[in-house]
Amino acid sequence: MRMRKNGFSLLEVMVSMLIAGLALLGLAATQLKSLQFANNSFDYTISLIQGQNAIERLWVRWCEVQTNDIDVTSPEFMAFLSPNLSISHRYTLQPIVITPSANPANVVQSTEMTFTVNWVDKRTLESDKATYNITDQVSLNTSYIPLPSNIPATSSQPESGCTIL
Repeated sequence: MRMRKNGFSLLEVMVSMLIAGLALLGLAATQLKSLQFANNSFDYTISLIQGQNAIERLWVRWCEVQTNDIDVTSPEFMAFLSPNLSISHRYTLQPIVITPSANPANVVQSTEMTFTVNWVDKRTLESDKATYNITDQVSLNTSYIPLPSNIPATSSQPESGCTIL
């Protein structure tokens, strides 16, 4: 009469360890990709916030820009709109693209502006070069209507027609 052995043989244990090891390597690769996508989403979100901040900074001075004929694409004005110095090394506000929108009578009805924020994904660094080779960007479009030129001056609106906040 033969006795039955209880348990697993060494070969069965080794095969199951190999399968478990391969499964864990697959999970680790999936986790790494997940972290990379999360980092890219973070950069995208920060760029959207910086673009929206630039739009809001321009909105605050829009009356002044129209009444004083300020060039919003000038380096000085772009410096005013650009991100904070603490993150400006990574996120760059590109010069604004302006497209006037006119009706058939050639009267400007609105000014379309495109704000573009660039950033560099550090994972695209080539090993033999000291610079990054891929730049990501997000573009935000906005529209500003022209202010009427014949606004009467009041206590809250001086001669320029701009509202005092």
